[in-house]
Amino acid sequence: MMGAVVFNLLKTLFGGILMFLLLYALARWATKNDPQMFRFLLNSGRTRTQYDPMKFAPVTVRRLRNV
Repeated sequence: MMGAVVFNLLKTLFGGILMFLLLYALARWATKNDPQMFRFLLNSGRTRTQYDPMKFAPVTVRRLRNV
């Protein structure tokens, strides 16, 4: 899909083929190193986030002198 997008954007067949080959090589490398990597990336959007910036409570820090 990205190869087709680059082909339509740049109007060159070489750019589309190059993008396809680069993404194909990246996918082969990723699955060779860790077969579960793509499953983890695709499912990461479904998991609940641990950090919610709207619930952030600042921590007050006091410096004690002459302790």
